[in-house]
Amino acid sequence: MRNKRRNGDRYCFNFELQPEGELLLLVGEKTFEVWKLLDISPFGVGLSIDQLIDKGSLVTLQYRHREDDIKVVGTVAWSGSENSREEGAGFRLGVDFQPDKIASNVALFKVITDPAITLG
Repeated sequence: MRNKRRNGDRYCFNFELQPEGELLLLVGEKTFEVWKLLDISPFGVGLSIDQLIDKGSLVTLQYRHREDDIKVVGTVAWSGSENSREEGAGFRLGVDFQPDKIASNVALFKVITDPAITLG
């Protein structure tokens, strides 16, 4: 199932085009600022942060913008170092969102990919 979703439609970002607002990754008691959002779908997200997070870790992705404050829960599907030639040279990771929380997953996807949408 994961491979089917991995090959599905995703909204991709580049370094200059990033969503407005604040995107945070919460891992246990630690909070990491997301440097770059690489891609997103209602099933998961690819992102870049400053520390390596272990595969299998349970994480929460929080997006705050204007009156919107959305949290989705997922599991780190893969992680590794960024290409050393890229700005920041941090770590990339992929997060699979929990499939039983599809309403919040879709809400996050919509508010990030269409700035005109406000959930609040």
